[in-house]
Amino acid sequence: MDKENAGRMRTIITTAVCGNASDVYQTTIHITGNENADPSRVLGCTITNAKIVDSKFENSNIENINVRVNGQFEIHIWYEVNGDTKISKNIAKFSELIQVENIEGISFIEEKCFNQLIIAKINKKSISLGTSVVNISGVPTLAIQVEYELGVEVVGEVRLKVLTYLDNPPREGDETDIPEPVFSGEEYGEDDD
Repeated sequence: MDKENAGRMRTIITTAVCGNASDVYQTTIHITGNENADPSRVLGCTITNAKIVDSKFENSNIENINVRVNGQFEIHIWYEVNGDTKISKNIAKFSELIQVENIEGISFIEEKCFNQLIIAKINKKSISLGTSVVNISGVPTLAIQVEYELGVEVVGEVRLKVLTYLDNPPREGDETDIPEPVFSGEEYGEDDD
């Protein structure tokens, strides 16, 4: 390659996924019965309306991006009290710190995240792994073990260095003939009159 065709470094600024991670979490939610009722056994449980409330960078560094994900879900539980069925609906909150490998080595500083974005989601429906009645400080309490999977993608501005060069550059004295486009009008259904 001659000196005229020698490459030049160019910088492309674009948005890219700088790291992603997902993990399965388990937590136990404790609920006291309605009106201080003493539950004797759990009859059923469903978990609905799981959602992410917010997400933010937390104590990130050049190797790892730490993302705090806060969310909530509704727990509906049926339980027995003195032979009667009672129903309780509660909002349970969760807060998880997800560590993402910083594959681009970008500095993610909490105060300077205007070009950085977190995409957080619940990957699988939250489920109940089991329920029981436990005694906490002398009070019969409903315990629900919940499992959920969270995933995050961290998107940021990246700079790519690329080598560019001219492909068949024009030589001095060469004429560059660029053909003019020809339109007859027939392609567009125009009449001659």
